[in-house]
Amino acid sequence: TMYPTLIWVDFHSSLACDFTVFAVHLLGVSSILNSINLLGTLFCCRRKFFSFLNWTLFIWGSLITSLLLIITLPVLAGGVTLVLCDRNFNTSFYDVVGGGDLLLFQHLFWFFGHPEVYIIIIPVFGLISTMVEVLGFRCVFSSVAMIYSM
Repeated sequence: TMYPTLIWVDFHSSLACDFTVFAVHLLGVSSILNSINLLGTLFCCRRKFFSFLNWTLFIWGSLITSLLLIITLPVLAGGVTLVLCDRNFNTSFYDVVGGGDLLLFQHLFWFFGHPEVYIIIIPVFGLISTMVEVLGFRCVFSSVAMIYSM
C-alpha cells in the first residue's frame, strides 16, 4: 500500500516500497508522454479544411482524456514524490509529529482519483457513440452537446 503511515521505514523497511513509488512515477511519465503524443497527432496531422466539429466522438473522447491526464498525473507524481522523500530523506510532509499533514496525501490522491473515473469512461462513451453512428447509418443527435457533456 502507499498510504504514508504504512509505508514508513519503521514499518516496512524493504526496497519494495521504493520500487513501487518508482513504478508509479514511470507509469505517470509514460501516460503523460502518450497524452502529449496523441494531442500532437490530433492537432498537427489533421487536414486544414477539416473542422474540429467534424471529428468523431471517439476522437473527442480521446482528446478530453489526454487533457485530463496531463492535468492530474503531475499531482499524483508530486504526492508520491513526497512519500519517497518522507521515506528516504527524513522529511515530514506526512508525519504529524514533525508538523506534516497526514490528510495531504489523501487530498492529493483524491485530486488524481476523482478524474480517473472519467478518464477511464470518456473514451468508451465516444467509442460507443461512434459505433452507433457508423453501424446505424445515422448521425448522433446534437453531437456538439455530446462533446460538451464529455
